[in-house]
Amino acid sequence: MKFIINIVILTFVFSCTKTQNEEKKEFISREYFSVSEFSKKIDSLKSNAVKADSLMPMMPKEEKKLNKNYFQGSIHFLILDEDNSYYIINSLEPQISMCGVSSELSKQDSLAYISNSNQITDRIQPIKTSEITKILKKHRSAILNSYNNSPLTISFALKKDTLKGPTVYNIISFMEKDKMQLYTFRRMNEYELIKAK
Repeated sequence: MKFIINIVILTFVFSCTKTQNEEKKEFISREYFSVSEFSKKIDSLKSNAVKADSLMPMMPKEEKKLNKNYFQGSIHFLILDEDNSYYIINSLEPQISMCGVSSELSKQDSLAYISNSNQITDRIQPIKTSEITKILKKHRSAILNSYNNSPLTISFALKKDTLKGPTVYNIISFMEKDKMQLYTFRRMNEYELIKAK
């Protein structure tokens, strides 16, 4: 009788593990990557996490005057296609966040933010898309920043909403495996499209 109960329990455990692996595979497809689909899935996960845990603090509201299309992480990649990309190292120093002490952004602050983003974009350097993981590996210790417990954000901007092939899947798998878990994806803004021609 114990033997049968153990087999039932083991079967249940292994079937749950398989389901979790299948769900992970569905989150990011090997065949293509879509910025809009990825954003919807992230928003859904955030929403479900808040609903599931009533003690979880509400996520801070995004600043409406801050244009998300101009956000650049410490290392920012512009991905044109499976072969061609650009990158910029903005800063490998952790950014100090002073939560709750800043005033609301003015229109002038928003324009300055966009202008600063454009100045950073002026420094883009061409690379092969396959070299993205090499750059991440080279700067891994700065990205993880375990000394200050303040990891750096890596940002990606794609030329089109969808990139066919396993390129982004491979990049995300590499980052997750190496504990680089603070990253964002968006479409390229107008200025980046002009500069990345």
